[in-house]
Amino acid sequence: MGTYYDFPDDFEGCVRFHGHLCPGLAIGYAAVKAGASVLRMSPSPDEELVAVVENDSCAVDAVQVLLGCTFGKGNLIFRDWGKQVFTFIDRATARAVRVSFVGEVPGREERHALRAKIESGRAEESELSQWEELREQVAAQIIRANPADFFTIEEVEFQIPPKASVVGTQPCEVCSEPVVTDRMVKRGIMTICRECAEKP
Repeated sequence: MGTYYDFPDDFEGCVRFHGHLCPGLAIGYAAVKAGASVLRMSPSPDEELVAVVENDSCAVDAVQVLLGCTFGKGNLIFRDWGKQVFTFIDRATARAVRVSFVGEVPGREERHALRAKIESGRAEESELSQWEELREQVAAQIIRANPADFFTIEEVEFQIPPKASVVGTQPCEVCSEPVVTDRMVKRGIMTICRECAEKP
């Protein structure tokens, strides 16, 4: 990675975690940096910060790497709304900032045309190189831009989510697998897991 552009070390760390460099990862990186400029955020060893993300795209991996917000710690909250919107909450100050990607990703049509050629197996070697260079170029543009060029950034009122709690488990009465109790459902007189509940 970094064949065509020099990227910040912390972005390269995001790329290593994510597995490849792409504009989506750059959006997440830039969103975190924009939020940090307001809240002065640093990585969260425990649940000091909370990130509420409204998509499950590549961008979220940058949030995890840079802020230490993860599903395992309970301070990464996913809302499946399909928007490149990130809300960062500092528990200590009760401040929250909402960062919404509203810009147009540069080079979208050119990248889509190249991707279609690559996926169909018709791309030449020069086009494969062009694809990689274009992805890095777009990522560099997003990272180096004034955040206001791509994002709406605003402090917001936000109800601070409760900290993660330890919840007991019990076996599902159908499959016998242990299930976190507050995720179980009642079906008649039985208490079962959601997976079994969805089966006909």
